[in-house]
Amino acid sequence: MTLVVGVNSSRTVALVAIFAALTAVLDVLPAFGFTSGVWDSWAFLLSPIVGILLGPYLGAYSVGIGSLIGHSIYYREPTELLFMIGLSMGAAVAGFVYQRRWKPVLGIYSAMLLGYFIYPVTWALPLWGIWDVLVGYGIVLLYSVATIRNTWANPSERHNLLLLIFCTVIALETDILFRVFVLVPGQVHWLFGWTPDILYDIWLVAGFITPIKVILAVIVMVTLGRQLLRVLEQQGDSIALGDADSLPD
Repeated sequence: MTLVVGVNSSRTVALVAIFAALTAVLDVLPAFGFTSGVWDSWAFLLSPIVGILLGPYLGAYSVGIGSLIGHSIYYREPTELLFMIGLSMGAAVAGFVYQRRWKPVLGIYSAMLLGYFIYPVTWALPLWGIWDVLVGYGIVLLYSVATIRNTWANPSERHNLLLLIFCTVIALETDILFRVFVLVPGQVHWLFGWTPDILYDIWLVAGFITPIKVILAVIVMVTLGRQLLRVLEQQGDSIALGDADSLPD
C-alpha cells in the first residue's frame, strides 16, 4: 500500500503537501486539553499512516513540515519544537517497518534506549514509567526476527493486519522514546526545573498515560487507516500490502 511516488515530481510534491496539511490541522488540536508532552496534539494518529504511504523519508519530511506549521499556528513553548521531531521519527520508522527494513529500526530504537539507561538520573527512576517502551522494544526484536525469517512474504490477511499493527506500535513507541530521551538524557528536564524526585513522581503516572496514545493510534490504523489504504490499493494508487517485491528500496 505504499504510494507510488518519485515517478512524477509534481505528484510527489502534491502528496507531501496534502499530508503535511492534514498533519498541521491535527497538530493545532491539543489532545485532551494538553499543549505539551506526549499529548501536545492529535497528529500522532496520522504519522504512522503517512510513513507507510510515503515511505520513511518523504513521510518524515511531510509530517515534519506539517507539525512545524501546526506549532507555528498554535504556538507552544520553545522546547516543543524539539520534542516534535519525535513525530517525524515515528513516521520514518513506520515506513521502515512496512518496507521490512529492520536494521535501521532496531538501530534507532536500541541507540535511544541505551542512551536512556546509561544516563545516571534514570537509574533512580522506576521501570514502570517506560514499561510500554520496553514492550515496544520486544516487538521490535520480534519484528526483526520475523523479517529475517521472511514471515511477511505470507500475504494472508492475518499477517497483513499484524504488520500494520507492528508499524503503528513501533512508530508510536519510537516517538515516545525520543521524547523521553530528549527530556532525561538530553537534560531538558532541568529547563523545566524538574529534579530527579519530580521525575520519579512523573514516571509513576506515565506508566498509565503513554500507552493510551499507542492504543488510540492502533485503533485508528486498524479501522480508518486500514480502509484508506485499501481504497488507494483498489484505485491503483498504491502497492498491495504484502507485495514485498514492489516495495521501494
